[in-house]
This record gives sequence, C-alpha cells and structure tokens, in this order.
Amino acid sequence: MSAAAAQVADPLSDEAYIHARLADYLQAQTSRRWTLGAFTRYAVGFSWITYGFTAKEEGVEGERGLILRLGPPYGLFAPYSALPQHAALKALEATNVPVPCSYWWSDDASILGAPFFVSERVAGSAPVPWVSGSNSGFEEGYRLGIGAQFVRALAGLHTAEWRGKPGFEHDGGVTRENAALRQVEEWERNFARWTLKPYPMLTWAFRWLRQNLPVAPRVSLVHGDYRLGNFLEHDGRITAILDWELVHLGDPHEDLGWAFLPQYTGGSGLICRLLAKEDFIARYEREAGFNVDPASLQFYLVFSLVKLAVTHMAAVRCYEDGRFNDMRMPAMGTQIAPVLRQISKMLPAAEVS
Repeated sequence: MSAAAAQVADPLSDEAYIHARLADYLQAQTSRRWTLGAFTRYAVGFSWITYGFTAKEEGVEGERGLILRLGPPYGLFAPYSALPQHAALKALEATNVPVPCSYWWSDDASILGAPFFVSERVAGSAPVPWVSGSNSGFEEGYRLGIGAQFVRALAGLHTAEWRGKPGFEHDGGVTRENAALRQVEEWERNFARWTLKPYPMLTWAFRWLRQNLPVAPRVSLVHGDYRLGNFLEHDGRITAILDWELVHLGDPHEDLGWAFLPQYTGGSGLICRLLAKEDFIARYEREAGFNVDPASLQFYLVFSLVKLAVTHMAAVRCYEDGRFNDMRMPAMGTQIAPVLRQISKMLPAAEVS
C-alpha cells in the first residue's frame, strides 16, 4: 500500500470514527452520556496527533474544552505509551508548574486505534517570534516576565516529587550515577534504528559522551523538549507547558542543555530568546536550590546536539519508509549537516574544559 493510501485508510485521521469511539469511552469511564462538539485537528508537532473539542457531560452544567492526543504507530518516536505523559501531568498537579489537567489515558489500541490521553484545553497561544538577527522579537518587559516564569516552571519541574505517585511505581532503575548513561544508550539505539548511512561525527560524539558521563545532582522529572514554542501564554502569563512526549526520569541538566541550544536563540544571544545565559542560570539556581555544574551543562549541550541530529534522521527515515507523508519530515534532513558541524566545533572545546 502506498503512503498516500495508508493515510486515507488511517482511522486516526477519521474524525467521525474517533468522535464516536471517544464518546463511548467517556461514557464507559464516567457512567454518563457525553455530547462532543466538532473536532479541530492541530497541525503541530511531528509525533502525536492532537484534536481539540468541546464536551458536555450529562448532568453537568456547561461545556468544557478538552484535548485528545493520540500516539500513532507511524509517528516519529513510535511505538508510544500514553502513561509517561499522563503520570507526569498528574504528578505536577498542585505544583507551581503550569500544566493541563490530564483526565483519562489508555494504551489499549482497540479503543481509538492508538495509545491516547484526554486533558483539559488551556487558554493561550505559543509565542514564537519569526524575526532574525539580534532582535529577540519580544518587548523587553514581556520578555523578562515570561523568561522568569519559564525558568520558575523548569525549576519546579526538576524539584517536583514524583516518588510514590501513580505511574512511578517503578523508576526503571534510574539513579544519579547512571542517568546520563541511560540516555546515551537510548539515543545510540535510536541512531542505529533510524540512520540511513554511517555518520562518523556521531560515532565520535557518542564515544566522547560515554567518556564524560556526569553524575546527576538528583533524579528529576525531565521534560525532554523544554524550549520556546512548547508552552502557552495568555496576557503575559504562561498558562501551560506542553509536549510531554519525551518526558522521563533523569538529570535536570538535560533540560538545560536542550533549552540552551543555539537553534533556539534565533541569533539573539538569549536562551530561548528570553534571558541571557547568566541570568537564566542564576534564576534557575535560586529556584531549584542547587548549582548548575558547568561540566554537566557542557555534556548535555553536546548530548542535545546529538539528539537533535538523530531526530532529524528519524524524520527522514519516517518519510522514506512511507510511514508519514508530512513534507516537513524530509525537509528536516537538510538540518543534519549543520548540526554535525556544530558538534564538531563543540567537542574540542568540551575536551579542553
């Protein structure tokens, strides 16, 4: 079957099918009938399918906005489980990390055709300024206010208690000593799975990572994709941190390394176009209660570039295998070489430090 034919036959793109099946599921979960409004599919991300809709529960006054996220078998990081995202969002309820409430989840593909979870729909939009050069794209007062909230939420995530919470009954054996190695091993497996040809630069980078593994200050919840574009803002307030599909337990420096990638500065010299590096680190240290280790940050900067390069390779492979017909996928292949050049420039500096 061609990729185009597979997409047409995909039940996850059949809104009428999902609509009816989800209404039945919600009734089974609550013992009440549900009336669902029209679905809006959001053309965001490269992995999970996202639908927004309104819902009216029998016997409850008023409608509420909900989000349905489905992890398709052809997605970028498939196969998926909805449990890590649901468990993380539940663990962060009643903390200072703004997250949507997650209500239901299941990995049973017989229900909707894929793992899924249902959460609240939060007001706001993702601020992504499309400007170039040294301009951050944000008015200074707004930038500083959002930047302070962005750091506070990250520190809150890294200090949130996850032990003993539902979904974290088993920590997978992650410790302060092996957190970095676990991630290096995972992305080595991803590289072997997705690459279409050898990349000596990545072989060198993985060797360097294995030789410079840091010890984590603590085992924390790690978002995995914490950056500009992955949060909602409304009237100068961050209303929700989004896109938790890569959440896992690990070293909090990992999220810092990802947020500090040059790809997210937009040439402004500011971390995620929000704060200067020194200001970001100082704020984070005050909020989190521990110091950022320069060697660990350097390690996770290199690791994040490796992860980014491998993700671009995954997108190309996903398209080449006919699993996804999104033209953004092959376009990501054009970014592999620039990321490899960044790795080559960073490794000698990392070795000297």
